Amino acid sequence: MKMFKKTLIAAAAVSTLSFAVAPVAVAEVAASATISSAYLWRGYDLGQGDAALSADIIWSEGGLSAGMWVSSGDAANGTEYDFFAGYGGSVGEFNYSFSYFTYIYPSADTNNEAAELQEYVYSVGYGPVSLTVYDDIDSNYSYTTLGYDIGAFSLMYGAHDNGANDQENFDVTYSYNDFLSFTYSTPFGSTAEEEEPTFVASFSLPF
Repeated sequence: MKMFKKTLIAAAAVSTLSFAVAPVAVAEVAASATISSAYLWRGYDLGQGDAALSADIIWSEGGLSAGMWVSSGDAANGTEYDFFAGYGGSVGEFNYSFSYFTYIYPSADTNNEAAELQEYVYSVGYGPVSLTVYDDIDSNYSYTTLGYDIGAFSLMYGAHDNGANDQENFDVTYSYNDFLSFTYSTPFGSTAEEEEPTFVASFSLPF
């Protein structure tokens, strides 16, 4: 069973939801488009070597946020539409967020459990350290990440937990600038023998 959400979406949501508390809230709308050399999802290449095109639009006001993310990259389930909403804030260097995500694959087999997935995402952070839990609503699956930012580099350890798959992954991302980034993801664990490391180059442009 293919379980929900992409690391890229999580990163976008957490950064969008982490606002300092202010007495006056100003609504904002942001959008971007991205081309990536692969569709990296929690240590897996879901595009099986093919490039992926994606775009997002995010509305935010105060600590509230909602939006949509669309991608062409899933080789098994086709075009993907992700809708999300949540709330987040920060106090000093401490930040937090809570979000709801639903993932829809219109061209997927309707009998496939992956045709529509739902998940709660909880995140807390302090300075350069962040902890995020992705909790699937309809099953016992979860995915937990621990991240650390060092200048232009981001390090992330991720662990799947569904009672059978104990695969883990370690990602290193280098952000060359605000538009271009590179990620090298290494899977490991007893169920990762057939998985190969994935290198991804991504170029994003804001609208």
